[in-house]
Amino acid sequence: MHVYVMPLKRFLSCQVCEGTLFLQREIKMNTTGMSFFDLDWANKSADGAICRRCGFVHTFMGGGLQWIAPEQVKPEDLPVDPLA
Repeated sequence: MHVYVMPLKRFLSCQVCEGTLFLQREIKMNTTGMSFFDLDWANKSADGAICRRCGFVHTFMGGGLQWIAPEQVKPEDLPVDPLA
């Protein structure tokens, strides 16, 4: 999937390898206090964008992302991928 970052009005590219395809995963934002009381399940969640090329995990809070299937994106709208 491609990730459109709505506040920036552009597609995400990986900070490490500049890839443009990501896997989506919910990430728990653990805190010391909740872990101490064995309440990790009650922590807030973030949206994780995992780079399909290198595995780097980008973490976003607040729902400012839109996940878009590759077939719905025009190649000219994506950032330049130096390894493509």
